[in-house]
Amino acid sequence: MADLSIIPAEHAYQKPLSNQRWWAVALSCGLIAICNIDRVNLAIVAPIVMKDFSLSPAAMGIMMSAFFWSYVLVMVPSGWLVNRFGPKLVGFWSCLWWGMATACMAAVTGFKSMMAMRIALGVTESPAYPTSTRVVSVWVPARERTFSSSAFDSCARIGNAIAPPLVIWVMMGFGWRTSFVVTGMLAVLYAFVWKFNYHEPDDHPKITSSELAYIRQNEVLNDDGKVQRSKVIPIWQLFTYRRMILVCIGAFCYTYYWANFTMWIPTYLVKAKGFDMPTMGIAAMMPYIAGVSMELLGGYLMDLWHRHGASINTLRRTGLGVCLLVAAVTLYLAVISETKVMITVWLTVSMGVFSFGGGNKWSIPSDIAPYGQSGGITGVMNMVGSMGSIVAPALTGYLATGSLGYNGGFIAMAVIVGIGSLVYIVNDYDRLVPK
Repeated sequence: MADLSIIPAEHAYQKPLSNQRWWAVALSCGLIAICNIDRVNLAIVAPIVMKDFSLSPAAMGIMMSAFFWSYVLVMVPSGWLVNRFGPKLVGFWSCLWWGMATACMAAVTGFKSMMAMRIALGVTESPAYPTSTRVVSVWVPARERTFSSSAFDSCARIGNAIAPPLVIWVMMGFGWRTSFVVTGMLAVLYAFVWKFNYHEPDDHPKITSSELAYIRQNEVLNDDGKVQRSKVIPIWQLFTYRRMILVCIGAFCYTYYWANFTMWIPTYLVKAKGFDMPTMGIAAMMPYIAGVSMELLGGYLMDLWHRHGASINTLRRTGLGVCLLVAAVTLYLAVISETKVMITVWLTVSMGVFSFGGGNKWSIPSDIAPYGQSGGITGVMNMVGSMGSIVAPALTGYLATGSLGYNGGFIAMAVIVGIGSLVYIVNDYDRLVPK
């Protein structure tokens, strides 16, 4: 470990001699990818499960939203746990338990037992994003933060791209129950990868003093070389800041789009657009492939723009406001398209543009949080944002029984994400000052 009391000031803006920060980001990427595989596998097998358990679209909508009931309720405590005990410990136990909860889905016997396991999954997965944003906030300077946030968030798209072909392949060979065992065991194994490889910057055995200076270039240091920490903002007090309230509203709209896309697209393609299961698996994968590449590109270009003088406010307003508006328009074009090719094209464009700005959303907690407090801010942002994940599946399931069918649910989705774009445009993203 580097000597924290001897960090030359001239190293702050120079490329460091080590790159341990990227290994830390890579570990967060794996955590988020597996988290999303285990989250969306139910969406892939939903048409079969609905038939086996005689579930209506409205009932399946409630089932899909059940995950987010518990996810929302424990999000703020999860953020507090990450702030209090750190990413290493919380990330390990979270990943271990959500893997076991996923594997237990193989034993469900009907609506009630499946709902219970989805609620358990929501509890155990809730620390994943607070853990990842906390990692970025202490490991990555502002000039690399959007790309780093894009990297771990894009792995949600990777997880969702991997899930359809993986789950369908296992399901067709061994049944849908086995698919939950396979994806659950991925998380259990990864928990130990995290446990033995993640370290905080102060404790990392291979970090150099030049890299410590580089990652702390935006922070105020004490005489011993450690970051000077400000007064902790109580979780409840975060709701008294205007910018935090707008961040939460924007997160609701953003998450509504993401949740509805991930939970209903497979069923929508099969039941509303006439796709068969193998074709659906390919079509459902394409938007997430585009999402991964576009989010990484967006993160890189946003950081490049920042290094050439763009302010954080300009980045977030442009990256989220403009991208969400375009995503809303192209989603509507997918709804009114009639051919399978154009439906797939417009859904892919919509998710691609939506993802282009995604790293901006997950950079916000690091932007506005006092040092070391991004876990709590992420918890609050994700708690309110995830209410969109509760509303979206249930509302789409309800609207699917109306005159517009599933199209009604996706038109509502386009309107809501359009509102989110306006909220992000009018907000500001300066660091919060404790009251």
